[in-house]
Amino acid sequence: MMGGYSTLATLMGAYPEVGIFRRFGALNTRNLLYLQAEVTSLEKQLIDLEKADLESGHPDRSIYSCDWRTLAEPIEVVGRDETQWKLFLRLREKLYEYNTALLEQVQMSKLNLPNLRDLDFLVRYMKTPSMGNVYLLGPDSDIWENPDLPDLISLNPKQSDNWVSRAVTVVVAGWLHRFVGRIFKKPKDQKHMPHTVSYSYVGLERISRLLMTTVASTLPVVSIIVLYSVSNMSKRLGLMGLFTALFSLVLGLLTNGKPIEIFSATAAFAAVQVVFISTNKSS
Repeated sequence: MMGGYSTLATLMGAYPEVGIFRRFGALNTRNLLYLQAEVTSLEKQLIDLEKADLESGHPDRSIYSCDWRTLAEPIEVVGRDETQWKLFLRLREKLYEYNTALLEQVQMSKLNLPNLRDLDFLVRYMKTPSMGNVYLLGPDSDIWENPDLPDLISLNPKQSDNWVSRAVTVVVAGWLHRFVGRIFKKPKDQKHMPHTVSYSYVGLERISRLLMTTVASTLPVVSIIVLYSVSNMSKRLGLMGLFTALFSLVLGLLTNGKPIEIFSATAAFAAVQVVFISTNKSS
C-alpha cells in the first residue's frame, strides 16, 4: 500500500530527528526585504504628514505632535484631518508584521541542519516498499531526495559533540548491526518503522565516547614506553615534541575543550615527559 503525507507525518511525529523541513531561507529573506521597504515607505509618508500638520496653522492639527487625544479621537471639526493617525495605524500593523517575521527568521536561523544519516534514512524509508513506501506527487516530492542541504532544518537533530565522535558513532552502529543486531535484534516499532531495527543514540554515543577515551588515555602510556626504549637524548627530545603535538591534536579532535584547557593539559603532559626523561637520564 502506498503511503502519503499521513504516513510521513506519523513517522516524523514519533521520531523528530527525521522531521526534516525546508527553511525557505531565500523566500523568508525576500519577505523581510519587502516588509522593510513597505515600512520605510510608510515611515516617510508619516514624517511628511507630521510636518504638514505641524505647519498647517490649524488649532488642532498643529498640536498633533504633542497631544495624542487630539490626534487619535475623531471629532467633526472643519479643517481637521485624520490622515496622520490612520496612516500610523497602517504603519503599526505593518511594523508588527515586520517584527514578527524578523524574529521568526532569527529563530529559524538558529535551527540546526539535519543529520545526514537521518536524511538518508528518511529517503530510504519513503522509497522502500516494505517500509514507508511514501510517494508524493507534487513539486515537494523531491525535497529530501535532491535536497538543498543549507536550506534544510531538523526538529531534533542528533548531533555528536564533534565530527570524530559522529564518525565513530556511525561506524559503531554499522558494526553492531552487522555482527550482532541483524541476528538478535528485532524491529520494535512496526507501526512507525516497519522492518526497521533501531538503536539507542545515547547508547551508541556512550560506546563511541568509551572507545575515544580509551584511545586518548593510552597515548601517555605509549609515549613513556617509547621514550624508555630510546637511549639517545636527541631522539628522545624529538619524540617528546612529536608526542606532545599528537596529544594536543587528539584533544582538539576528540573533545570540545577550550584552547586554554587544551594548552593546560598539553603543558602537563609535556611536563610529565620532561620529568621522566630527566629522571631516567640521572638513573
